[in-house]
Amino acid sequence: MASTRKRGTVLPVVSLVLAAGLVGCHGGGQGGTAPNAAPQSTVRAAQAGLHGDLNGSGTPDITDAVGILRIIVGLDPANAIADCDCDGATGITDAIALLRCLVGFDPWPITCGPAPGDQMTGPDGQTLVWVPPGSFMMGSEEGYNHEKPVHQVTLDGFWVGQCEVTNDLYAGFLNEARPADVTGWLRTSHPYCGVEYVEGVYRAKDSLGAYPVVLVSWYGAVAYCEHYGYALPTEAQWEYAAAGPDARRYPWGADWDEAKCCNNNNTGPYDMTFPVGSFPDGVSWCGALDMAGNVGEWCADWYAWDYYEESPSLNPPGAADGYTRALRGNSYYDSRGADFRCACRKNFVPESQFDYHGFRCAWNG
Repeated sequence: MASTRKRGTVLPVVSLVLAAGLVGCHGGGQGGTAPNAAPQSTVRAAQAGLHGDLNGSGTPDITDAVGILRIIVGLDPANAIADCDCDGATGITDAIALLRCLVGFDPWPITCGPAPGDQMTGPDGQTLVWVPPGSFMMGSEEGYNHEKPVHQVTLDGFWVGQCEVTNDLYAGFLNEARPADVTGWLRTSHPYCGVEYVEGVYRAKDSLGAYPVVLVSWYGAVAYCEHYGYALPTEAQWEYAAAGPDARRYPWGADWDEAKCCNNNNTGPYDMTFPVGSFPDGVSWCGALDMAGNVGEWCADWYAWDYYEESPSLNPPGAADGYTRALRGNSYYDSRGADFRCACRKNFVPESQFDYHGFRCAWNG
């Protein structure tokens, strides 16, 4: 019943838009457009690429609805961005969908396809969750200087690993890739490494298959991702998957709770990590787990302390070059709540292999 009442409120608005946008303010007659004059579009080419945003302003407004209606009656050429109900065509329901966003009945931006947290299985067998396109305020004014200034970032939608890559998954990758020398990727000689090489086969050590792979370098993380068609998430993608459109302080909300992640005051059975996905109460808005704690996670970006001062607002890729690579999420090794904030940044040389470093994958397809 509530939905019926809301649609009833929007329909009169559609009628007004039809009258104003298609006929003109005076309804025809003297002062109107000459019958044989070429129609002049009331919208400009879309810039933002958001469904319904025909004028490229980034927000829904009446001129967008007018633009959709002009397409419907043939005054303007077809435009895929006008498809607001995601049915592959342009009709009156698209104008209604746009206007529902305008008056606050439905969320903006309009997204077609998967919903936040929808799942798919990747080529390596891991579960990925959908992070829809959108904007958020990246960074923090309460944190370290390299987290400033807070700035708006807009991202295309992408898939991200629900969990960190495990020892089982990484061992399977090594058996497929068969590198001549694994030492630059994974420090298998370290007693804390959860992957071992036995009789010509890589395998997870007993009972450690579901734990996150550690002692992996940035190069080892990239090699895994590229083998399966993934990429490491950028810092912006990582923070958005953790914090969401509301820019949460922690993946689960505003307040620090050490019981919701693996940290130095809440370690796993071996005084280190937990099996991935062990903290469902710490889940992020898009369904990603362990975004705080367990292991720090390599990101694709070169790290630059002042990058936020020059970062582009659309799909920022990170610095053009540098000495260290970005790392996010922190680990069982840390205990300060402030270090588990979604906006907290770390960096290490890409060759480094520590028992508190791991990674998760992203897929932009």
